[in-house]
Amino acid sequence: MDAAIPLFNQLADCFEQQITPAELSQAITAFRISPKEQQDRYLSCSISITEVDPLAVLEQHGQTHAFQYYWEKPSDKFAIAAAGTLERIQSTGSGRFKESSSKGKELLSRVQHVSSLQHHLATVHLLGGFSFFDHNIGDAWREFGAGSFTLPEWTIVREGRFTVLTITKGITPSGSIQEIYNRFLTTLNELEEVCKAGSYSIPAKKSWKTDVNVPDAYSLENKQWTDAIENATDLIKSGEFKKVVLARQLKVKLNQPVSDTHILNNLRHQYPDCFSFLIRQNAESSFIGCTPERLASFKKRLVFTEGLAGSISRGKTASEDAVLEHELLHSKKDLSEHSFVLDAIEENLNRFSEVLEHPEKPKIKKLSNVQHLYTPVRAKIRDDVSRTEVLAKLHPTPAVGGYPREQAVPFIHKLEHFDRGWYAAPIGWINAHGEGEFAVAIRSGLIKKEEVCFFAGCGIVRDSDPQKEWEETNLKFIPMLTALEYARN
Repeated sequence: MDAAIPLFNQLADCFEQQITPAELSQAITAFRISPKEQQDRYLSCSISITEVDPLAVLEQHGQTHAFQYYWEKPSDKFAIAAAGTLERIQSTGSGRFKESSSKGKELLSRVQHVSSLQHHLATVHLLGGFSFFDHNIGDAWREFGAGSFTLPEWTIVREGRFTVLTITKGITPSGSIQEIYNRFLTTLNELEEVCKAGSYSIPAKKSWKTDVNVPDAYSLENKQWTDAIENATDLIKSGEFKKVVLARQLKVKLNQPVSDTHILNNLRHQYPDCFSFLIRQNAESSFIGCTPERLASFKKRLVFTEGLAGSISRGKTASEDAVLEHELLHSKKDLSEHSFVLDAIEENLNRFSEVLEHPEKPKIKKLSNVQHLYTPVRAKIRDDVSRTEVLAKLHPTPAVGGYPREQAVPFIHKLEHFDRGWYAAPIGWINAHGEGEFAVAIRSGLIKKEEVCFFAGCGIVRDSDPQKEWEETNLKFIPMLTALEYARN
């Protein structure tokens, strides 16, 4: 690449080479033939561009008052960055998954997409997720709602060494081809600096002290936790349910605002096998995390999901790590917890599937500070089944809710001492080709200007010990606390 050539010229040349005025004219004509009354319409164009780091682009974009989105699994060499809000669909209540599906399909029907690329990611993406419960009315999560998906102004998707930029604009049928063409060029001009690493603005590093007071065994939080675990085990012994997942909230007061993209950068490098994500609805707050748990991936009629439940720490030596792995693979408590998750997945997918496959015994998924029991699951869903139907049935899994779900989940409200919001809920993306990926938003935090709230949970079964579960949640807080420390220095 010739460093003397400004990237804007390269992007503009790419656009002019890949999207012709004739193609734009044809797209506008299609709108005029099939008008939609009283509804906004959009023209979207996808072009291939030089490889960039999508997180750096988002960070340099800097419009923290507006919608921003990030998604990456480094081990898969896949990432999405997006910003700007053209339209947002929202839903609430028990029918929110179905409502989001119908609203999403209607929105996509009003988007005319133009591209010379045949790549499966060269299309329009809707980005967002759902809250854990059907209604999400807590003040801390007001901007997120119970279900929210955004059509962004621009999206950069990187898969391997292929990078595609999609720009979408609201249009009117009466607009001239040249006016619309110039609007796309204007956005390319705005993206010039944020895609060109040689011109990046790197602020001087600042360090400030923020006390992180993790409650100890003598704290009120520990007493509340112990009471909740004991109440849960009593309910299990009385036959109300077999397992319930309870979580803790850890609040950290900030002396200075913290950059969510700085936190995310640490997480994606430390945990390349996890899904790093950022959803910022507006200037008030952002939801960020690095989760090891995939809820579902969709590729045509195939669904890929997994059972992930049962965990233990990593060893400081290879021998200790092997001993801990062996202990986890033979732990009756953890194997029981894992079987609840797998049974629920089978139960929920069997009604939709023509084929369902998974290994007989769980494997081990190793992260830097913890290892989990893990079983991958593959299913082929019937043609008459929507992807949101699958999500609605899978959520919440026993790994974040309980088992049986209908009996266990209602008790979470009564036993926990905070509002879950989008914690442990499905977050992800879906595109106009019907492909998508959703993860379970654990190992996560809600970032405000003056406070960060981190969340961690664990599965409670008949023989759960409150202090062991307390230590397990402390272990699960470590990735987010470490990333926060990284971002402050």
